[in-house]
Amino acid sequence: TMTTLYLDPTSWDLAVDASRNIALAGYPYSVAQTVANACRLWSGEAPFNTDRGIPYATDILGKNPPLQLMASWFEREAKTVPLVQTAQAVLEFNAANRQNRTLTGQIQVTLTDGTVINV
Repeated sequence: TMTTLYLDPTSWDLAVDASRNIALAGYPYSVAQTVANACRLWSGEAPFNTDRGIPYATDILGKNPPLQLMASWFEREAKTVPLVQTAQAVLEFNAANRQNRTLTGQIQVTLTDGTVINV
């Protein structure tokens, strides 16, 4: 199993538990959170492995990459997380108007024990 520091989903900052200790996230939530962190990692941002990360600066922001290509980047990063066996990103781009364009989605992850989680 995997344990990690719990990050508040709204602020993505550390949280405390009922005993006022730094909160921990247990399995399987810890894996989901780690997958989310991997997909938030900018390319070159990890100091000990600059090959990891999503190319936000070079290939996403201000560009219009195909959704299938972006999905493959998120899936690749999700599969770097221990215990993740498969990952499938489902992305949806809303371009209703130029000012409110949004990209949303989720990654369906299957863990090595068969547990399926949506990130």
